[in-house]
Amino acid sequence: MNIRKTFFWLHLIIGCSAAIFIFLMSITGVALTYERQMIKAAERSDYPAAPTASNNKLALSQLLIIAKQYPSKKIANVVVENQPNAPIIIKDGRKTLAYLNPYTGAEIAIPGQGTKTFFRKLRAFHRWLTLDGDFSQTGREVNGIANVIFIVLILSGLYLWLPKRFNSRAFKQRLTLSGNYPNKSARNYQWHNVFGIYIAPVLFVVVVTAVFFSYKWPGQTLKNYVSTESVSLAKPVEVSAQQSASQLTIAKQLTKIRQYYPQWQSIQFSLDNAPTSSKIYRVDMGNGGEPQKRISILLDSTTGDVVQEQKFDQLSTYSKLRSYIRFLHTGEVFGPFGQTIAGLASLFACLLVYTGAMLSWRRWKNSRKVSDNMSAQVN
Repeated sequence: MNIRKTFFWLHLIIGCSAAIFIFLMSITGVALTYERQMIKAAERSDYPAAPTASNNKLALSQLLIIAKQYPSKKIANVVVENQPNAPIIIKDGRKTLAYLNPYTGAEIAIPGQGTKTFFRKLRAFHRWLTLDGDFSQTGREVNGIANVIFIVLILSGLYLWLPKRFNSRAFKQRLTLSGNYPNKSARNYQWHNVFGIYIAPVLFVVVVTAVFFSYKWPGQTLKNYVSTESVSLAKPVEVSAQQSASQLTIAKQLTKIRQYYPQWQSIQFSLDNAPTSSKIYRVDMGNGGEPQKRISILLDSTTGDVVQEQKFDQLSTYSKLRSYIRFLHTGEVFGPFGQTIAGLASLFACLLVYTGAMLSWRRWKNSRKVSDNMSAQVN
């Protein structure tokens, strides 16, 4: 058996063994393409309306007093979003404690709760094959194996795609759709080759980044080989009550930040109990999935001047790579365009699974016919 036949049978056997799992990951990946935008749209529809009597929002100082009443394990954070009527979000680490009505300070129901629940369960099925939204180690391992097989399929498929004779005619046949097929098998074969070669680079990135979600060892290996040192912001120094009297209020500090970063989409800061000489603010100027558009700043609490910035390129190599890996998988790192490309790659992956399965089924049926004919001749 020559090398090409070895790759062919490897491609066929492992492809059939993992087809159902690759299809499930791909079809759910298509459904998750615009998850962030759909959740944002659902949230906006649930934002509190301005009171009819007055459009004035409650003073931020009052909202912060209310926010401090929520118990938290860590120092609570407040998130302010650049959206009309957006609630003030109180977070304890990654956990959201409450959403506050910006006009009354009252706690409101989670905006877009139904949509969030749907996508949480869909994402859990995509990653862990569970329907209830809970983590499953078994499901993660199964998907992890399927991802590794998918990588092998892409690489072996690229080798098998190469024509036996390197000439322009042979390459043209594998790069263009003829539209004239004598039967379904010929159509499936050309679809598998043409769509497969064009989508292979994107699929390779999507699947390789998915391995980091399935296993811990890729992330640990990456951490061992790249730098983990970054330019950190100076730690704010605590000041006396007398010194704090001359400091700008949080509302005025936020006004300064909005002036410095007019493209801001959200600003996050901590609810420190003691006054400090400076304060750290985390500004996101992207869609939430573009880490290169995030910046952390140290703001002088008295003058409102930016003392120090921590931009994305100042983070450690490890942190930057992990951020890129996370959002390359969904394409969000390149905005809606990247999401669309990732979604199309998932959609065409479904087509590759279908055409590959149909070609394998036809080959099996033909082999059965040959076997039956040989048996009939012997008898």
